[in-house]
Amino acid sequence: MTSTLMTLIIGTIIVVFGLTTGLILILNVTKRLRTGQEKMQDKKEILKSGMPAVAIIQNIAETSSSMDGRPGVRLDLLVTQEDGQTFQTIVKTYIPIIHVPKFQRGSEIDVRYIDHGGVKKVEVEDAYLP
Repeated sequence: MTSTLMTLIIGTIIVVFGLTTGLILILNVTKRLRTGQEKMQDKKEILKSGMPAVAIIQNIAETSSSMDGRPGVRLDLLVTQEDGQTFQTIVKTYIPIIHVPKFQRGSEIDVRYIDHGGVKKVEVEDAYLP
């Protein structure tokens, strides 16, 4: 093989590899964006049509994320349903800065939940949604 042919083959391999890697990256980003949009839609649906309940914050921890200047938190909640039954859950959400004093250990907050196939999904009413 001549060096020109070898250079052409290597160049072609590099281009094909680059295009393949770029396509995989684009597909991955698209999937993540779609998943994020679906999660946000689920949150909105729970807040719109979920059952109201009261929750006591058993623990609160700041996460490393924020959204539009609102801190991300992980809330360990004890939720009391309207019928008096309770269940524990963990909710990751974002809190508007003006509501931070309301979100302390032992505080009572309003939540909404849905029972989806035996699994309760909970969202905080005063949480931030873009």
